[in-house]
Amino acid sequence: MAASTKLLALCTAAVGAVYAGGYVYTQPSAQASGVTPQSSVGGNPSSSPSPSSSPTPSSSSGSAPSSSSGSASSPAAAKVTYRDGTYTGSGSNVYGTLSVKLTVSGGKISSVKITSYNMHYPSSFIYPQIAHEVIQMQTYRVYNITGATASSYNFAEAVYYALQKAKA
Repeated sequence: MAASTKLLALCTAAVGAVYAGGYVYTQPSAQASGVTPQSSVGGNPSSSPSPSSSPTPSSSSGSAPSSSSGSASSPAAAKVTYRDGTYTGSGSNVYGTLSVKLTVSGGKISSVKITSYNMHYPSSFIYPQIAHEVIQMQTYRVYNITGATASSYNFAEAVYYALQKAKA
């Protein structure tokens, strides 16, 4: 009987640790959803994504370096300005590819649109939520959408490469 009590206590502690870890891990994204947009995007997304982490885009050719010195939850930390214009970028991994067209106006990201999408799940899993986040936070370092992690990474990678072309 003592062994079953110890097992119950161990399982309870493990479940509590996983729950607490998940809460701590997703807390910054919950706070980021209350951030005031830096440009008008026509309102918040109709459904709130369940972000899981800040991506570091990667592809089969290597890893893309970080372009901002701040955290993804602090849009004020990214003080990068970009040349006005329209730029393209692509992201790929073993699950597929996607491309974006990114528009910069007044030195800031004003729109991001998916121009091609060849992934396992439909683009509606990530778009337009993740595009709103890019515009709000003015960075490619956005939160993953749970259930669409590979698509989120590809989107962030595509935005990263478009922003590299737009650097002033």
